[in-house]
Amino acid sequence: MPVKPDSRFAGLPVLEVQAPDGTRRKVVALRLRFPRRGPIAGRHVVQGGELIDLIARRVYGTENMWWRILDANPLVFPLDLGPGDALDLPGPGAATRILRARSF
Repeated sequence: MPVKPDSRFAGLPVLEVQAPDGTRRKVVALRLRFPRRGPIAGRHVVQGGELIDLIARRVYGTENMWWRILDANPLVFPLDLGPGDALDLPGPGAATRILRARSF
């Protein structure tokens, strides 16, 4: 069960556990504390109708990075974001860099 490098679970250990039915399964260990806050690249004020995944697409080029924005801000449920809310935008990190298999 490999964890993708752009996943919020990247870098966490994969554990093998016994399920209630007796089978062995691989699971990602829980993060017990929030990751250290990296440098903040800017702020974004939420406009009416904006969703966190669309903000991530505009900032990072993919909607899969929505979790980076939420991890950089105080605990908030994504659907509770409303117009006028200000979000810190973390700078690019390992999860937002593009790795290419070949060069052109």
